[in-house]
Amino acid sequence: REMGLLFQVLLLAHCSVFVKAFSHISDGINQCSRSPKRIRQRSIHRFKQSHQWPPRQYSTSLHQHENSSVDEEPHPIGLYVHIPYCRRRCRYCNFSIVPIGNRVSTEPSVLEEGETINPDSKERAAQGFEAMNAQYEEALLTELHRLSGSISQSKNGKIPLQSIYFGGGTPSLAPVETISKILQHAIGENGPFYLVNEQTACGDNINTAEVSIEMDPGTFTIEKLQKLKDFGFNRISLGVQSFDDTILEHMGRFHRSSDVFAAVKMIDKVFGEEANYSIDLITGVPGLTLAKWAETLQIATTQLSPQPSHMSVYDLQIEQGTVFSSWYQEQDVPIGTSNFNKTLPLPTEDECASMYKYTAGYLRSKQYEHYEVSSYAYRGTDSDKGKRSKHNQIYWAPSSSWYAIGVGATSFVDGRLVARPKTLVDYYEWLNDNVQSEGFTDEEEKDVLLSDDELLTELVMKRLRTIDGLDLNLVEDRFGNESASTILEGATLGLEIGLAEYDSRTRILRLNDPEGLLFSNSIISSIF
Repeated sequence: REMGLLFQVLLLAHCSVFVKAFSHISDGINQCSRSPKRIRQRSIHRFKQSHQWPPRQYSTSLHQHENSSVDEEPHPIGLYVHIPYCRRRCRYCNFSIVPIGNRVSTEPSVLEEGETINPDSKERAAQGFEAMNAQYEEALLTELHRLSGSISQSKNGKIPLQSIYFGGGTPSLAPVETISKILQHAIGENGPFYLVNEQTACGDNINTAEVSIEMDPGTFTIEKLQKLKDFGFNRISLGVQSFDDTILEHMGRFHRSSDVFAAVKMIDKVFGEEANYSIDLITGVPGLTLAKWAETLQIATTQLSPQPSHMSVYDLQIEQGTVFSSWYQEQDVPIGTSNFNKTLPLPTEDECASMYKYTAGYLRSKQYEHYEVSSYAYRGTDSDKGKRSKHNQIYWAPSSSWYAIGVGATSFVDGRLVARPKTLVDYYEWLNDNVQSEGFTDEEEKDVLLSDDELLTELVMKRLRTIDGLDLNLVEDRFGNESASTILEGATLGLEIGLAEYDSRTRILRLNDPEGLLFSNSIISSIF
């Protein structure tokens, strides 16, 4: 699931190194991708989220700094942990995952009702998974151990985290013992990180860091969810994608609509009033019509109880090498039609654009803030930023860093992008080659130190994806007055046709919602 950051061809000439590296950020970060002839200037992408660390005792005694404060750190920092396990590969997916089937799980209730498994076959599958998980777990702990050494030497202390995000893949398929070990080695007594605290008006310390995990409906029990809460997880990212069973089946998803409602019921029972979860939905999928999409949003906002505090809405893009690519791309299937009786037609470009604009208007009426191209946060009647994902915002912040561990994961620290290999074999080889070093070897563009021009391009691309916009004062301070003037001049067309707006008093340039965000890639490319 977690997200690839893909930019339009016009941008590649200006920031090819940055974009290549960012294409690995399934960090936080997954989704699908369309073929070149279906890539729109308005294509929507996905990152991953989180919320709030509750004030509770962690069973293995996590280490936190009593006097830490968000204000002490000049920019937000996050940690992404990639768990690649999936029951199977969805038909639109080309991300770094390891299909393990539906018979291997720490949750016996995951099996379909009435399904039986040969005991010998089940035991062999379990043993195989246990061996693979033990090796992968050790690799993640090795990365954390290496970080502990390099951080203690270069930073003279621990690193404060505003967010920890377990993405995939399907992290809810991982054994709870593995998840517990990763947390302990990350933020335990000897770990390289700690979670930030914030002081209340009364002087009490409260935990404000987000700790999130992606979970698919039907992959966890209420007992497992309770353990995750006890570990300190305070935000769930639920891979819903659709409420239509026919569409879910066609996408290759394992779960069905009933599993979604069962998962939300468990979240409610375990977290109660503290329930804080996001759902993922996908537009542009085969078989989806405007009427069905309107029904999808209606179900999401009125029939789930408690209602989602956040929604991520991604537009399907078909990537080479996926099942959908062979069905819809290699056969040169016209948009809105199907070449096979077994396939459902893709929505047209205009229908996808209408879905995007309808989503923005409908969710606004339901008190959701459209704060980033594909992200909506419930804010109710509050005037603050409501339930925005802190982890999501780290990726789009004007000044931020994120550490990452695991196969296919990409970190961005001190202006350096490090993209780990996307297969387990290559990842283990890469890890062994670098295990004795404090940093990462510069090979095959896996380790990229961004130039000033690339950092400027990155800043523009990130900030114009958000409703908060781009601060030209910040651009001027970092890159000079000429860069700020060039950006404003490049945005002239967008400003003239009403897709963008500029506040001369605050010097904030932002794209309008929804039309400006819909054409964000086109407007950004015109700046360069």
